Amino acid sequence: MKREEKSAVIQNLLMGNKALLIVIALGVILSIASPAFLTSSNLLNVVRQVCVSTLLSIGFTIVLSSGNMDLSIGTLMGLCGMILAKLVKEAGVPLPAAILIVFGVAVFGGLLNAAILSLFSVPAFIVTLATQSIFKGVNYLISDLVPVSGLPSELLFLGQGYLFGIPMPIYIMLLVVLAVWVMMNRTKFGRYILAVGGNAEAARASGINTKRINFGVYICCGLCAGVASIIMTGRVGSAQVGAGVGMEMDAIAAVVIGGTSMSGGKANVWGTLFGCLLVGIVNNGMNLLGINPNWQVIAKGFLILFAVIIDVVSARAQAKRLNRIAQMQNS
Repeated sequence: MKREEKSAVIQNLLMGNKALLIVIALGVILSIASPAFLTSSNLLNVVRQVCVSTLLSIGFTIVLSSGNMDLSIGTLMGLCGMILAKLVKEAGVPLPAAILIVFGVAVFGGLLNAAILSLFSVPAFIVTLATQSIFKGVNYLISDLVPVSGLPSELLFLGQGYLFGIPMPIYIMLLVVLAVWVMMNRTKFGRYILAVGGNAEAARASGINTKRINFGVYICCGLCAGVASIIMTGRVGSAQVGAGVGMEMDAIAAVVIGGTSMSGGKANVWGTLFGCLLVGIVNNGMNLLGINPNWQVIAKGFLILFAVIIDVVSARAQAKRLNRIAQMQNS
């Protein structure tokens, strides 16, 4: 293997698995700093705590890989959770039917984003920033700023229950991660998403209906928010008015650190999972070391900056490498 090829393999290996490598390094440091970190109960708790953020981040991965953005995913999750709690607690709707209705609301939220984006060609950042406020406002209206508690045990089981010693949210999270990985890597729809994210004009010229892909992308993202709302509501044991607010920032950090490019055309689903674990480990480590919780907010800001810088640097390095290869071939 030539030197250039070896360098490319090493670079791709490091950049494609940077979240996993950082998780391992941080885990080693925290296991030395705090003996409680490596206990099975603590590690299981870390994974359980990141289930909701992972589901949101997986939806964000799909959107980002298509070259779009979704800042409304957190407030959509909060709205879905409030509707779910209202249905099962106050309207007496059976849980399966209530879950189906919540999925319908989640799909509608995704369709709303996609429709505005496709019909009016407004930048996704602006569209989803607006719908973020809309979903939050609707949540405030239907809840009257009052949390809903006293939820049925079946719903609590989905968020708090265990199966063979493993929390139920972990099973649900892994199932969604696996399903999305298959969709992105083994289906025509997934290939079309990456094609649109890589170059929308070229994808359109090759016969791909980019607007249809955008609708599909935001529907998938909405469904991820719907699933996350079920776990969140069941885990907390109530529907909180402020649930999901600000969680899109965690998603951005986790997704980009995980290896999904902010410019689109690439999706690292398993990398997103490890990116979420990284955010969870940072929070858990600070708690174990007795660091002021306010520093967690600052740490997340630095994680986002780090993720964006890594993404830009890796993109430039990749471009330089391809340019060198082209020059060598032409010479």
